[in-house]
Amino acid sequence: MAIPSKKAKTGDETVVGHLHSVSPIKTSRQNARYFEAMLQTGREEYNRVVCFASEKRTQFLQAAENSQAVKLVGTRKGVSYSNPGGYDILVSSHSRLDVAGDLSFPRRVPRDTDRMTIAEVLALGPRQRVGVIEVRVLQATASKVVQVQGTPVELKSFEVCDQTAQTGVTVWDRLIPLVQEGNCYRFETLTTRKEGDRTVLCTTLSTVITITTTEVGQPASLRPVTARADETVRGPVTGVQIVAKPRCRRCHAGQENLLIKLSTHRCERCAILQHTAAYMVSYSGVLIVIGRDGEERSMTLTNSAVLTYVKDHSLSSSALDVSALEETVIATPELEVTVNHDGMVVRFAALDGEAVAVQSGQGNVVLDTEEASTSYAVGGDFEGVAELLYED
Repeated sequence: MAIPSKKAKTGDETVVGHLHSVSPIKTSRQNARYFEAMLQTGREEYNRVVCFASEKRTQFLQAAENSQAVKLVGTRKGVSYSNPGGYDILVSSHSRLDVAGDLSFPRRVPRDTDRMTIAEVLALGPRQRVGVIEVRVLQATASKVVQVQGTPVELKSFEVCDQTAQTGVTVWDRLIPLVQEGNCYRFETLTTRKEGDRTVLCTTLSTVITITTTEVGQPASLRPVTARADETVRGPVTGVQIVAKPRCRRCHAGQENLLIKLSTHRCERCAILQHTAAYMVSYSGVLIVIGRDGEERSMTLTNSAVLTYVKDHSLSSSALDVSALEETVIATPELEVTVNHDGMVVRFAALDGEAVAVQSGQGNVVLDTEEASTSYAVGGDFEGVAELLYED
């Protein structure tokens, strides 16, 4: 008896509107390629479009750039978790994009791509997107590394404000070195989550952080925040262990067999052949220093601390050669280490400002040490944060 072939899911919904914010091609955890967009279906109504036919992106992009009203034919409507009052529009290879005539409502850019204030953020619920916001960083409040299925995830929380209000922002691995207390920054593409009764911000894979040239003000009164001060330890290094974890930029899978002597490497999950230099790397490890009191201090190395050390000492050519990095650290006569109350290294550097560079024996491949990621949910005080990081 012949087995009937499986039919692709098709839809019979037709929706019209204005397209906005067409995303780059993304890869899901199931290795499906897709892109997203926003469809304005009313004067102030917006619905997310998820298209699983990546070849249609050029057509979507042209319609958005030309401000053309469109008709999406053969789509399906799905439950929206980011917009409880709306729905997601699911587009497949069987769907069709046609040019529509004049609509009864004007084209308007979605609010979440506009600049927002912290007061407006506090009025939002969880899992809402914030397009652009400018803030002043008041202080760091928490720093944590959570082991999730063997992968270290570093998270750091800051209190931030503008002229309207104050809230918190959680920054993840690759972006942590970009944020310093006392500076003003422009954050693009954030998401929200609830921390008790307060709405706070969280970075995502698409977040861009730039320092602002203009000062950001602060409200008339600030919410008091208690945070234990960091400690500075100075002395010679007696031991160091650095672990480097390469990850695929496309599917974020860890790589166990990447050889930096080779110019290319095939991802061990999505099987895409890529230049070795295109893989991201994140760090963890242990640093042991003799303090002024003569006692050894064993401290946990964080990804952001090693990234900063590699960048400040021009060691990116040895980014994955952990032996060369370890030799460079231990050959330094004396280190200045900033460590928090949990024993995590926030920053470390040679006291004289120069590290003794050790020649890498693994060639000259320079990997991207500015990005590191994981796609798992984490527990404890950061429950649900990692999920938000990957909601682009």
